[in-house]
Amino acid sequence: MGLFKTIREGERAALWARDGSVKVVDGPVRLSLFFRTAEPLAKHFADNNQYLEIVHKDGRVMIHPGPCAHFTDPVTHQTIRTRDALMIDASEALVVYQHDAATKAGVLRRVVRGPARFIPAANEWIHTFEWSGQPKDGSKTSYQPKALRFTNLRTIPASAYHNVSEVRTNDDTLITVKLMLFFELTDVETMLDATNDPIGDFINAASADVIAFCATLNYETFLNETHKLNQLATFGQLTSRAAQVGYRISKVVFRGFQAGEKLQAMHDGAIQERTRLRLKEETEEQAQRAEDLRLHAEERRAEQQAKLETDKAQQRAQLSMVSQKASLAEQRLVDEAAVEKERLAHEAELAQVRAKAETELEVEKRKFELEQSRMGEQLSMMREMKGLGVDLTKVLVSQHEQPDRVIKLDTGSAGSAATGKQGLLSALQLNL
Repeated sequence: MGLFKTIREGERAALWARDGSVKVVDGPVRLSLFFRTAEPLAKHFADNNQYLEIVHKDGRVMIHPGPCAHFTDPVTHQTIRTRDALMIDASEALVVYQHDAATKAGVLRRVVRGPARFIPAANEWIHTFEWSGQPKDGSKTSYQPKALRFTNLRTIPASAYHNVSEVRTNDDTLITVKLMLFFELTDVETMLDATNDPIGDFINAASADVIAFCATLNYETFLNETHKLNQLATFGQLTSRAAQVGYRISKVVFRGFQAGEKLQAMHDGAIQERTRLRLKEETEEQAQRAEDLRLHAEERRAEQQAKLETDKAQQRAQLSMVSQKASLAEQRLVDEAAVEKERLAHEAELAQVRAKAETELEVEKRKFELEQSRMGEQLSMMREMKGLGVDLTKVLVSQHEQPDRVIKLDTGSAGSAATGKQGLLSALQLNL
């Protein structure tokens, strides 16, 4: 053994002297061990999900939530343990007890609901539930007292299978009724005060309700009344006991039943016979249905054929009608063209007649104008002759050597020029 001891950085050691005294030394350091003994001290760690439980030699207990680290003190510490914190889900709760420091004898109880990380204090402990549960080597429908041990209490709806065995009907038939119970914790405090095994309470209450239900029925009646085992009204004791212990029964499901071997064999035979008859009936129904389908298909085919013939006839009639309409339209166009031609010819003839009449009228008009011009010239000439003293009567008579008749107008020599002019015009008009 060497006379020197090296304590590394991050380490701690206790130096014991011969008189029993101790000195705690932290590294890094180089120590002389002359008349001394070096004892390395253990370092304990706790992460975020852990805590350190330090028990002192005077009986005190200290809790240090992680993350943390502590060296063992050989003088004051009895033990240091790293323990896991309890993780509580949102659907769970913890029942925690605590010594009442005020009375030194009383105990306080509280419920811690998740989600949370729970680290108990030095004067706290957690309630451990021991309920009836399924044995490790048993089925899921059998229960054993205190088989289910846990600390995290589930507060969400849950379910449990339960078979009520050896239930006797009023005709002494033994059957096993299979149930499934759905329940939900509504009041934790009431549950803690009223029961220490709610699952056992549910099993006993459900069994009592099933026995009471079957005691009034014979086997045949039971077969016809099994639907009532799905109704909460049938389970009065179960719902009442659940309310007393802070639970609510939401639903009960009847999963079937099982009778004795002989009765079950008879029942199975009856079921087989009924199944055979039902299959035979269904086979006959299928045959009749197939025949009905065949007849219906033939009827539908005949209807479709008739409809097709009708459609063809209608199509031919429509085509004929369209052809006749086209012929009529063509004839109408021809007639309209002939009428239009006659109208145009008549209008052309009328235009020719009108043009001819206008031409003749123009000729007559020109003749009339020429005649008026000639008469105007004669009148002008006679005026001039009158002004020269020429006897106009003789002139006019000379122009007509053999007049039909002669009318002499004596206008008088002393007439005024205006009167003479008027007489001349009258003579000219008579001569004309």
